Amino acid sequence: MKHASSDDHGVDLDHFRPLRLDDLFSAFWRRKYSAIAVAVLLLPLFLLAVILIPAQYDSYGQLLVRLGRGAVALDPTASLSQTVAIQDSRSSQVNSVREMIQSRAMAQRVVREVGADRILEPRSTLSKLSENLTSFIPSGSPKPLGDLSAEEVNTQIQEEMAIMKFQQSLGLFTAPDSYTIDLEVRTEDPFLSRDLLSTLIRVYQEHHATALRSEGSYEFFSEQAEAAHARALAAKDALRRARSERGMIDIGSSQSALRSLLSRIEEDLVQTESEMVSAESEVQRLTSQIATTPNTIESEVVRGIPKKTGSTMRQSLYDLEVRYNELAAKYKEDHPKLRALREQLNASSRIANSERGDQPQTKEAINPIRQSLELSHRQTLTRLAGLESKQTKLLTQREKLLKDLDQLNHDDVDLTQLNWEATLAEAEYLRAAEARDNAKMIDKLSSGRVTEIAVVQDASLGLKKVKPQRAILAILAAALAVAIGVFQAVARSLLFDSPGSVNADHRKKIPAPEARIDGAHHRSPETQQARDTAEAATERLRSTSPAEDEFAESASVPGVPR
Repeated sequence: MKHASSDDHGVDLDHFRPLRLDDLFSAFWRRKYSAIAVAVLLLPLFLLAVILIPAQYDSYGQLLVRLGRGAVALDPTASLSQTVAIQDSRSSQVNSVREMIQSRAMAQRVVREVGADRILEPRSTLSKLSENLTSFIPSGSPKPLGDLSAEEVNTQIQEEMAIMKFQQSLGLFTAPDSYTIDLEVRTEDPFLSRDLLSTLIRVYQEHHATALRSEGSYEFFSEQAEAAHARALAAKDALRRARSERGMIDIGSSQSALRSLLSRIEEDLVQTESEMVSAESEVQRLTSQIATTPNTIESEVVRGIPKKTGSTMRQSLYDLEVRYNELAAKYKEDHPKLRALREQLNASSRIANSERGDQPQTKEAINPIRQSLELSHRQTLTRLAGLESKQTKLLTQREKLLKDLDQLNHDDVDLTQLNWEATLAEAEYLRAAEARDNAKMIDKLSSGRVTEIAVVQDASLGLKKVKPQRAILAILAAALAVAIGVFQAVARSLLFDSPGSVNADHRKKIPAPEARIDGAHHRSPETQQARDTAEAATERLRSTSPAEDEFAESASVPGVPR
């Protein structure tokens, strides 16, 4: 049964076989004439495209960014100092130069000097053909836009197109840790490339020379210097007037003199107070001694005279008592006058009592001890009064000196402020004058085009084209044409050839069923099991109707699409 259906087994098993390299070769071989024809047709077209690719020419140049005033000097309008320490690396300066070269302003200047028509002029055959083709396409003329006329709008559009084309053709290269900038301009005309690059280098040198320059800085600093000079003179004059009004030359010497006078007055005050304490103590001592010393002493006594003055003494004693009572109401008990009156009262009482008997006649004289004590007392009081007057005067002088010292301190603050203002005004004038001189020097340098951008290599004239490399492109075009021919042949063979013709080719290479069955004994168990499964599926397919054959194959074997 299996031997009788060997052909059917071969066809059914090939349906599940994966695509192999010999299948692709067979597909190509069946359509080999088609592949050759397509390759032959495409090759001239590709070669024509390679020939029509416009040639491009390079112009090279190189700039060196040196360490100059643009790297370390500040603009005079940004600082009044001449130089500052470098904060950024030189790479920042090189990058800044590179960005300015690539800026639209530089491109616009180059386009205006070289000319937009010359940049946009077609030179290659492909460019001319493209322009001729686009000329047949109808397009509206430019219309006025804003305050621009139609002609100005058209000129602006042409200039923008030229700027974009120039920026696309410009290349800048900077090596790491290098201060050189390599410039390259690539166009279809070697002379145009050279002119564009040389114009760019010249225009940027002029722009860089004036980039560090501030217009009107010299005039500005001249005005600032004049104003600072006037302020300095006014501050100096105010300081001079203040010193003249206060009558001083140096604040330090005046303060030293005041402190010396104040120190002497303090010493005199201490000494005067000490003397006053001593004088007051002496006055108290003399007062107590005078109070205990009688005014008179008995110098002579006459006895045997009857007492006729009893009544008189009693009257005097009464007067003394009245006076004593008046004084007792006014003074304290230990008051000298009250004590003296009390003594007189006691003495009068004794006298009155003594008058009751015989009245001896006595003679009294002034007590010389009391006179001496009273004299010393008066002298001490006089000296104490002098000391008090001296103390008052010293206190007055000290108060005046303290006020003078306070005023001097205030004057010191005012004079110091005036001195600061004069010093600051003078320093401001010096800085403004220096900045004015710097601005003048920068203007001179800028007008002379002294810059740190050095041209290492001028724009070169490259008459040898750098692109395209037509030999390599021709080889690639031929390879591409052959690849397209082979691909379409294989694809058409796999997609459109009938299964019978394909299976006929493969059937020649498939061994007989008996050989396959015999060879199954030498296969691994997994391979034999897969083969048995395929044969069982084939038997089931044979038992189905012809109309359902294709559907049965895809339904019975997983992984096979319908």
